[in-house]
Formats: sequence, structure tokens, C-alpha cells
Amino acid sequence: MEKKCIGLVVAMPEEVRPIVRRLGRFRRENVAGFPFYRFTGDGREIALIQSGMGTKKAWAATTALIDATQPAVIISAGLGGGVRNGLATGDVVVGGRIMTLRENSVDDGTAIDNTRLVRDIVDSLPAGPFRILEGCIVTCRGILRKEEARRILPGEITNPVLDMETAAVAQAASREGIPFLSLRAVSDAGHEEIPFSLQEITDRNLNISICRVIAAILRKPRLLPQMMRLARNAKTAGNNLATVLERLLPCL
Repeated sequence: MEKKCIGLVVAMPEEVRPIVRRLGRFRRENVAGFPFYRFTGDGREIALIQSGMGTKKAWAATTALIDATQPAVIISAGLGGGVRNGLATGDVVVGGRIMTLRENSVDDGTAIDNTRLVRDIVDSLPAGPFRILEGCIVTCRGILRKEEARRILPGEITNPVLDMETAAVAQAASREGIPFLSLRAVSDAGHEEIPFSLQEITDRNLNISICRVIAAILRKPRLLPQMMRLARNAKTAGNNLATVLERLLPCL
């Protein structure tokens, strides 16, 4: 019996590159204006679409992915920011709960029982320098101060991680009745605040602008070592995420 497609929605090139290296040979296309990668292995197709940042792009990219492949399952994968102490840089959180963070409130969207899945992933990987944990993926509109997120989020939430796409991907998948998973590798721990706003480094379409990054560094030279540290952490987190995905996909 032919196995159905697994769909991956990943926002940024920096998140896509280590996944592509792990999954092997691919065919690159363009679908509805989004970079699109097709992998075939073990009789199953894997399709990855690069959405760009933000919920609007994530929704549009997920819809395009569904139209192009009719996937059996959709996975939102990428990096995220830890909110509280406990998560370390490089840890990978599997979303057992998906929430949306508003200006002063939080909407509880999707609950998924990933207990067995997390155990299976952990058992398939040798002991390493990072952990795989079940937690809560919290989608917000932009870079949010961790202090503000801690104030708004309910205290009982386990291992919350901030991102900008997951809730939209989950909603698009749910609308079509497609099973959904989310994985976020921690690029900045709970005690680390992002030292710049999204508007400082992106254009009006939420694409990272090198000119804006340089301008921000010229205005605030102290940003340079912080950005370099964040880049190193993001590389580590991205490689850990790709490792987990490589072990996870054959199990689906």
C-alpha cells in the first residue's frame, strides 16, 4: 500500500537548511510563491514548505501545502523561545498544547496527547546533550518580552515555548481534518531576552532585512555580540531539531 505524504511547515531558511541536510535528496519547487521541497524515502513522500514568519504566511503556506499534497499529517517545526526557567538552549519541545497569546490574554486552542510519541522519540535517540520534552507552544504576533509572557500565561502551563506560526498551522490543518504535530527547538532560554524588536530587523512583509540588521547594529553596537550569540544558539537548536525530525518521520 502506498504511504501518504507527510507535510512540514517551516518558517525560515535557517530552520530549513539543517532539516534538508538530514532528509537527503530532494526536488525543489515553488508552490504558490513559497519555496517547496519534495523528499522521497522508504516509499513515503515528505513535503516541506518554507512559510516565512508570522501567522498570515503560515496559514497561506499550510493551505498551499494541503492543496499540493493532501498530506496524511502536518508538522509545524522550527525554533522558539523558552519562557520560564527549566528549558535549556537546544532542548526540543513537542507541543502537547497549542495556544495563542494576545495583547493581554491567551486563547487555548489545541490539546494533543503526545505522551507516547515523546517516549518513542526519546527511546530512539541515544543519550545526548539536549532533552526532548512535551510542552506548550504559544504563538504570538512578534518578538515578546519573556517577562510579559510570564505575566500573561497561566502558571500551570508546562514547558511553554514562544513562536510565531504554530497556531495558524494547527488551525489550517484542523479545518481539513488533518492530524497535526508541532516541534520547537529552544533557541533562547527563559532568562534570555531578545534585545531587539521584530520591526528593527524585518521589512513590512516580515522578511529579515540585512540592511535593517546592519542599521540596528550601527544604532546599538551592543547588539552585535548578542546577535552572534543568538546565531550560535539557533544553529545548535536547528541541528537538534533536524535530528529529532529524522528519527520521528519513519514512526509516522
